[in-house]
Amino acid sequence: MTAPGSLIAPWEVEGRRQAPLLDGVCAVVIAATDPSIAVSMAVGIARSQGQRRRVAIADLIGEAPAIESQLAGDDPHGIADSFLYGVSLNKIARPMQGTDNVFLMPSGTEAVDHHEVYAHERWRRLAAGFHQVGALLVVVARPQVDGFAELCGHIGTLMPVGEAVFPVPPGIPLITPPAPSPPPLEGVATPPKRESKARAREQAQQTVASRSRLRWVLLIVLAAVAVAVGALWPQIVERLPAPLTEFFATVVPPADSTAVVVPPTPMDTVPPADRRTRDSAAVGSDSVRRDSTAGEGAAAAAPRVVNPVDSANASRFAVYFATANTRAGAMPDPTVRALEAVALSPVMEGNEQWYRVTVGAASARADAERLLARLRADQVIGSGSIVSVPFAFRIESKVTESLVPTRLAVLATRGIIAYALRQADGSATIYTGAFESPTQATALADSLRVAGVAPVLVYRTGRGF
Repeated sequence: MTAPGSLIAPWEVEGRRQAPLLDGVCAVVIAATDPSIAVSMAVGIARSQGQRRRVAIADLIGEAPAIESQLAGDDPHGIADSFLYGVSLNKIARPMQGTDNVFLMPSGTEAVDHHEVYAHERWRRLAAGFHQVGALLVVVARPQVDGFAELCGHIGTLMPVGEAVFPVPPGIPLITPPAPSPPPLEGVATPPKRESKARAREQAQQTVASRSRLRWVLLIVLAAVAVAVGALWPQIVERLPAPLTEFFATVVPPADSTAVVVPPTPMDTVPPADRRTRDSAAVGSDSVRRDSTAGEGAAAAAPRVVNPVDSANASRFAVYFATANTRAGAMPDPTVRALEAVALSPVMEGNEQWYRVTVGAASARADAERLLARLRADQVIGSGSIVSVPFAFRIESKVTESLVPTRLAVLATRGIIAYALRQADGSATIYTGAFESPTQATALADSLRVAGVAPVLVYRTGRGF
């Protein structure tokens, strides 16, 4: 715990006070221009939240003293060793002294404040795991480090703290604590008013009526001054010296001081940077693209695309919605299932299988962006992003619109999460899955064969119902 009387101690107290703002959150980045403030705030939040659930603090500051001082033992391994060299997270996570439910993940033997660690894809999976079990992951980070925006996208929520502001990544839900009241000035005593004997005698001779009139006059004058100052306050602040301008901008709360708390959609994530880059790749290269995380054996077993002529018209764009390391954890709830073109796709990442949920199918990126904006406005999704997933398995074609609900329900009883896209002739084609490459579709192809369905990989076409 921070030593009594230190300058950072009040921020740990503030962290405990603001901890209820994270009751509905399972993963958050806490950042400040002064990293010691962010760490102290995180410790306070963790101690309070740790009374109700498990909490882990990840140090992306780099050997933060407030975290290092709470570690027992001399094991030097940490996040850098886990992310860069594969050391188990169970090995690096250690209990915080004096707590039962708070665990610390120190920075480790190498620097962590760089792009390779901040933008690492593993943060997305970690956040998904904490969402699944209802625990809280607190990542303490430096906002000026390259990769900070990607980190916030993977985690899904940002809590900026401290008096100094910094640019926040666009599209990331914020947890904004109400501005604290300015501390009282210490050591400044209000000098007693001294009145002359003549004035004292004059006041003593005043009647009750005259004193009453004086009070009314003073009230009217003070009211007039208050109105004038309120009207001219913006101009007054503009003419103050820069340090005072920043002070008033920080400590004076806005008219509506209610904190804006937007809990993230469970397991809400952003795809890795290399996938976003591939969104703009040429359409014709899709059929030969190889999943960068798959091995040569998997690439050889990739299913064949049966309609390459439809590549130019493919409904490739979708909203990346969620991910989980189990099928049950990724299964969308009824609210999400009611959206258009909801695809649950098993994908391999390295040697691990994950389950990804995407929503929508559009041949134009602008249409997918409008869908994403609507989902954000309706608070169905927290951040989200656009991905290019032109491939899917075709289950059935030329289905009349009235039969679509029945067909989808029957497939669901067989464990196949399918969706329908309306074709130009008014009929529907039923698909399952949504993939970036044929190689990535291999896992679902195997599952379909087990379910007795021939896997027919196609460029998906059409639009959502």
